[in-house]
Amino acid sequence: MEVLDAYCATGSLRAADLLHLHHSSAARRLEPIAKTLGIEPTKSTGLMRAGLALTAWRLLNDCGR
Repeated sequence: MEVLDAYCATGSLRAADLLHLHHSSAARRLEPIAKTLGIEPTKSTGLMRAGLALTAWRLLNDCGR
């Protein structure tokens, strides 16, 4: 979730810099998330869907507390 959060914040693999990862490592971690969600995060609609999915996940997890 950290990689997805950073990716949504930056909109690019610059997220790797925030996480102190190599860009290819961040891409490898993002890939299964994108497949699971059925999105292409490099496209604007995919990035928006990823952000919405992350927000929904946070809301669902906060409601259980």
